[in-house]
Amino acid sequence: DIICVINLQHNCVDSQCTDTLQQPARQERLETSHMKPIIRHKSTPHYFINAHSIHNYDHIHLVIPETL
Repeated sequence: DIICVINLQHNCVDSQCTDTLQQPARQERLETSHMKPIIRHKSTPHYFINAHSIHNYDHIHLVIPETL
């Protein structure tokens, strides 16, 4: 059963994720000359919890390890 829903965001700064590639940006299905970075995310236990999830704190607290 689902008890609550939370939104977690990957922490690229502490995980040291890097932009490794560039790819053309698309606008209305057409490639433009503007390039955008492609991020290579690293596997990590570092996440941000969305502040709108705080109303579910009692449920969230039960699943977060005490070491955090």
